[in-house]
Amino acid sequence: MAGAQNDGLSLAERRKRLAEQRAKEEAAANPQGAPVGGVAATPEVHLRSLVHNPRNARRNMEGVEGLADTYDAAGVLQPCLVIPVETYRGAFPENAAELPDTGYVVIGGNRRLAAAHRAGLETLPVHVNIKLKTREEILVAAATENIAREELKPFEELDTIEELKAELGTYDAVAKKLGKSGGWVSQRRRLRHLQPEVRQALETRAPGMTIELARDLGKITERDQQLRAWQAAQRAAQLATDPNSRKKSKKSSRVPAQGQSGGGSATPPGDLTVKARREACVLAVAAGAGDLARLSIIAARAPVSADDAVALAGQWLTETAVGSSVLNVASLPGDEGTDRQKQGALALALAHCELHLTRTSGTDSTHARAYADWLESHTDYQPIDAEPATA
Repeated sequence: MAGAQNDGLSLAERRKRLAEQRAKEEAAANPQGAPVGGVAATPEVHLRSLVHNPRNARRNMEGVEGLADTYDAAGVLQPCLVIPVETYRGAFPENAAELPDTGYVVIGGNRRLAAAHRAGLETLPVHVNIKLKTREEILVAAATENIAREELKPFEELDTIEELKAELGTYDAVAKKLGKSGGWVSQRRRLRHLQPEVRQALETRAPGMTIELARDLGKITERDQQLRAWQAAQRAAQLATDPNSRKKSKKSSRVPAQGQSGGGSATPPGDLTVKARREACVLAVAAGAGDLARLSIIAARAPVSADDAVALAGQWLTETAVGSSVLNVASLPGDEGTDRQKQGALALALAHCELHLTRTSGTDSTHARAYADWLESHTDYQPIDAEPATA
């Protein structure tokens, strides 16, 4: 053992020697090269005999440089899944012109092939699968490989699903072939409804954007409503990263009574106050954060119609892409999730407070002060100054 560690070879060279030794043993055990289970183990194939899959779902080969560095240090540990070029030509005649006459098409491992070229390697370990013959089999194998490795971006996953659907006929069939649930497929299909601005935010990983949020936003098919929900989420993310921003220029928490003079504004200050509060409510719901216990106590002191509160809360939940279904009592034991349920509880409590304050025109000063203080503490809300403007 000690001799093996002092043979003067690098780790990569020792791995290569071991691979060659195993290749010789496999060849001796299987002199005819007969495939086992449809997959023939070909230890090393020259890079000039390997070509990228013309229909590869991955649009950009990210991380190739880093992967190439690991190949320099430790060699290639994971073989590529390939099929003969003639098999691929038969399944996809429309791509035949893009392929050489002989060799192999890489079905799983296109990034590994790109990294091998970058690292200056001459060969790659491969598994030749001779069972993959039809379009469906090849598409499913490529999709399964990419999705299992989580190598696809969200819109690449969507494109893969749509391509498989065109081949298999239904989305249920796609889910079954990929070993996924129908809900998994449906979540990714929502991305089709994203507006260009939201789509770009997801592709560029804008602050506040997550794949989960994007899928929820995809539920909203109306453009302006979806953009408002995204803007609310952005503001919530900004507040989450800079909590002190909500305290800047903080004014008195006194909420002006509805209909007070507003200094010549074209819009009555009471209307502006309601608008500011309700924008803060949407922000709080989008963030899903805040002292829910304190808000619940305040809300309990606000007697309003339960139906009206549910309607207003449902509107906010829809605007923030949380979805008003979280307020359905029958769904609570299901898979709504604790985060969504907290957002639903926040929206409902805020709706009680907001409706009470609007209808009492701020005459319930104790409740108004407590409610406004909560908004100022957990959002960027600042009460509108009710004093007349001076020249």
